[in-house]
Amino acid sequence: MMKFLISLCVLLIIGEIINAQTTIEIINRQTTSEMINAQLTENTNSSIDPCYNYTITDDYWRDIRQSPYQYYTEHDDTLIEWSGWYRLYLNGQSAQMSEWCVSYMGCGGYTGLYLNGSHPTLEDGVVTRDVLGTHKWQNQWGSYRSTSIQVKACPGDYYVYELVKPDPLIPRPSYCAVVFQNISSDPCYNYESLDRPWRATNETGDFFCDHFFSWSGWYRLFYYGMNIRMPETCITQPSCNAYMNLVLNGLHPQIEDGVVTREVCATFYFSGCCEQKTNPIRVKACPGNYYVYELIKPDDRCSGYCTDISTISQVTLTVSPQTITGSSIVLNYDPCSNYNTLDNDWRSTANTYFMHGYVNAHDDTLVEWDGWYRLFINGSSAQMLEWCASYMDCGGFSSLWLHGSHPQLEDGVVTREVYGSHNYQCSHYRSDPIQVKACPGDYYVYKFTKPTVSIPAPVYCAVSYTTPSVDPCYNYTSLNEPWRLTDTSYYYNHYNAMCDYNVEWNGWYRLFYNNQSAQMPESCVNQYMCGSYNPLWLNGSHPQLEDGVVLRHVCASGWSGCCAYTSQAIRVKACPGDYYVYEFVKPILCAAYCVEVANQITTTASIPLIESITPPTTTTAPPVDPCYNYNVLDESWRATSNQNSSQLMCDSAVSWSGWYRLFINGQSVQMPDTCVDENSCGTNAPLWLSGGHPTLEDGVVTRDVCGHWSNNCCYFQSNPIQVKACPGGFYVYEFVRPNGCNLAYCADVRFNTSYTTDTPETTTTETAAESTTMTTDDRNPCSELNCSKEERCGMKNGVYGCLCNKGHQKHRAAQDSFDFNETCESSSVSMSVSRCQLFEAGFSAEHLHLNDPSCRGTVQNGRVEFNFDNDQHICGTNLVANGSHFIYSNYIVGTPGTEGLISRVRILKLSFSCVYPQTQTLSMNVEINPLQSTVHKVLPSGEGVYQVRMVPYVDEEFTQPFTGRVDAELDQEMHVEVGVEGVDSRQFALVMDTCWATPVNDPDYSLRWDLITEGCPNPEDDTVKLLQNGVSTSSRFSFRMFIFTANSTKLYLHCAVHLCLLSSEQCSTACSEQRRERRALDLHDSTSLSLGPLVWSERSSDIQTVERVQVSRASGLCGSLVILLISLVNLLAYLNI
Repeated sequence: MMKFLISLCVLLIIGEIINAQTTIEIINRQTTSEMINAQLTENTNSSIDPCYNYTITDDYWRDIRQSPYQYYTEHDDTLIEWSGWYRLYLNGQSAQMSEWCVSYMGCGGYTGLYLNGSHPTLEDGVVTRDVLGTHKWQNQWGSYRSTSIQVKACPGDYYVYELVKPDPLIPRPSYCAVVFQNISSDPCYNYESLDRPWRATNETGDFFCDHFFSWSGWYRLFYYGMNIRMPETCITQPSCNAYMNLVLNGLHPQIEDGVVTREVCATFYFSGCCEQKTNPIRVKACPGNYYVYELIKPDDRCSGYCTDISTISQVTLTVSPQTITGSSIVLNYDPCSNYNTLDNDWRSTANTYFMHGYVNAHDDTLVEWDGWYRLFINGSSAQMLEWCASYMDCGGFSSLWLHGSHPQLEDGVVTREVYGSHNYQCSHYRSDPIQVKACPGDYYVYKFTKPTVSIPAPVYCAVSYTTPSVDPCYNYTSLNEPWRLTDTSYYYNHYNAMCDYNVEWNGWYRLFYNNQSAQMPESCVNQYMCGSYNPLWLNGSHPQLEDGVVLRHVCASGWSGCCAYTSQAIRVKACPGDYYVYEFVKPILCAAYCVEVANQITTTASIPLIESITPPTTTTAPPVDPCYNYNVLDESWRATSNQNSSQLMCDSAVSWSGWYRLFINGQSVQMPDTCVDENSCGTNAPLWLSGGHPTLEDGVVTRDVCGHWSNNCCYFQSNPIQVKACPGGFYVYEFVRPNGCNLAYCADVRFNTSYTTDTPETTTTETAAESTTMTTDDRNPCSELNCSKEERCGMKNGVYGCLCNKGHQKHRAAQDSFDFNETCESSSVSMSVSRCQLFEAGFSAEHLHLNDPSCRGTVQNGRVEFNFDNDQHICGTNLVANGSHFIYSNYIVGTPGTEGLISRVRILKLSFSCVYPQTQTLSMNVEINPLQSTVHKVLPSGEGVYQVRMVPYVDEEFTQPFTGRVDAELDQEMHVEVGVEGVDSRQFALVMDTCWATPVNDPDYSLRWDLITEGCPNPEDDTVKLLQNGVSTSSRFSFRMFIFTANSTKLYLHCAVHLCLLSSEQCSTACSEQRRERRALDLHDSTSLSLGPLVWSERSSDIQTVERVQVSRASGLCGSLVILLISLVNLLAYLNI
């Protein structure tokens, strides 16, 4: 018996050595191009094995992943004398025959041939497979059946084929091939996260083509941070924001299946299921209930990989220290001297969808942004764009630009909104705001954050703005081309439109017209003028001498309006001598820079030398003031109250000339400067002033004009007009012809624009001063309002107040929605609302308060701010817990005032809340100083911010944390603290539900050792001590250091924790056996917090005292047998006595 046991133990040890991959030296035999596997038997005859006797065929045109529009159709495999066995390559890479049909793919011929069945395994040996064919011009597969071939799987993960001449009745057949890259590491842990909610099956309204994106490697799919997977069935309705929906043609694999290949169906929502088949992809099921996909570029039809909205599941996120956001950290350094350099030439606005082969390779949602950044383009200092350019992608799909001007040095750090453009729509998307700072040295730094994932492949755009090395006022090229005049139609050039994108622009230019100094126009130019299809004009005024070099927006007139397209910005400078120079660049489409000749008569001093420039003296003949020289326009059908008129008017038929003042039935009125209902003002698309009226101090200004149609307040962008505010509280307008019918200028009957006005009997440009009688009021109500730079003084419902500027108004989602900011801290909340939007809705700031009427708002920089806390300033706040979150709630309430004409019927009630989740997720896989694991949880607007950490300590008093690498001896007592920061310690406690250890940094790893279970120490490990749990914002425990077997010397700790409301009196844990049984019944799902690694520091004493958690069953059994053997020896010795 003893011999049997010893033999059995020895055999087990030998088996363990083999399992541990102990190397055994063997002799491999070399063949022509392969190494014979050591497991081949002695009698293998390499001379007849096709795995080592084959012909290589490497034809790039056999690839099924080529574009179907690459017309390689001249190849015909019936013309080849096939003989023997073949191994396939594509461009030097090992390939295999396709098992999958791809629609419209001929693989170099007219008919692509593929295997009708899967490849064999090594054990199968030589097998026979049928061969099917699909014609290149058909989307149906298996139309032809060719001659069967033999196939064999070979050691080294490749296949050989006994190819034969295909059926000659098949039109130009060609064997198809495909390359699958070798997988060097497990894709379940080496993937790129793809969070594209706009690909979900419930998303419609746009067409994003995955052919235009860059694909490489394996991807895990997310939907706003949650798990999601590809559909397995066809989609029969518009979805996924694609023209063709891509879905799996088959079920997802199981974990035990490993990596599998799946066909991909392409379906038009209006046609049958699986209308076409595109390139197959590889898929793998992963531990943790998610999948990874090796996505590749689909063919160049507009198709997109779909995600199934019905498969969303929660995910346990692990966040490394590199991705920790520092939004809750107080800035204690100057970002002007502590920034990251971001130099990407593809961020330039010069990148449009016309360039780079239509590939959108970059996506800033995939970047782990951290801190402040300074922009460069090819080494030149750059800045974010403050406007949009049509069809600009900046290397991505959606271009992000700064909504608002850059700050000044004295402004410090400011927050700016970020918008994203799509095609020609500049503000199609709205991303998260960012912080910006102006720095000495004329540059800016930006605190970039991850853009909103609902935006397709967004990228922050940049534009170079380097200071010229020489003064362009004296180093320019003269541009004297008469066809650029604003009155010159391209028809006069025999319909040969000029296109400035064909010009190689280089440097600075000064404009002339017939040798007379000229400049670019600052207002709309009609389409087809300036000798081109799309005339380019300056959307903004020219600079002054003191402004130096400035950037200006350039508009291109088109069929849809004055600024149908926005071209690239150009730099402009005003020069002594009353002229301008321009740094022209290539426009994005066939367009031409326009020229106009100034009408003003000027007298200019001579130009001095560049070394001593003195500003010239310029005199201009004063114009006639339009406030006293206007035409009276009194037509009652223009009233905003005139809706759905049977007689439709069109102002493009009017011969407008000069300035106009509006009246309705003798009452002075003004144009509306907010959206007007469709079919009002006696027309279809009523015209209103976009950008608000000017003040007296502004003088003559240019304003955009919008026409409301098709539920779009600015569907028509008509020609801009000039406006002036006049003494007496009225306005005059220089009307011009709109750019279509039926459009007409509106008059708002709600606005009586003069303080007191006598109705003029007759008014002409010659006698307006004599025939108009006005009584003016010296009071200037605007001076009392202190409007911010985002606001303007104006009148609403007969009351003066701060109205919104053009940009602030344009991006307002709806009439009764408000731009608000909310900040949630540990036990306090602050919220601010736009003052101008409130005023335009009929509510004055002084009438707003929180639930407690004593808590009123204060106005700061144009915003009405409110705040409350959980101490002495509660303000009627309600705190509740719903089992998964804690919620602070309050509301802003407002009642209209009694003065003026502000609304007397509506009551404002803006509810808001801060939500704090009870669970947190965190992971860390490198050492930091001190070693601690921290997550700064930044939730969307309206949700709270707090952080959870896990810190190992050297001493049992928890006063000295480990710093740097944690080296611990076996059986050394380890002290761990888990705490939460940023919550109210008087109301919350942290509860550890479960803590465990793993040998790798994966909380879901199959091998684990529990330390705390159900809030109590693991009864199987008597070294664990629970020191504190559920009584405060920190919990503590200790255990003695151990290691796992299988050559592991590291430990990673993980804890599932949740927050508990102290008022519930259910936070602390009683660790009795009865308590364990009760808790086991209602154990809830928690997310994990991880820390590590803790590294075993080997000492001489460790050899004698090693304690291991057993991994190898064989060695464990052997150990048990040894113990049994010793016991038997003792028994036999006893019996022999």
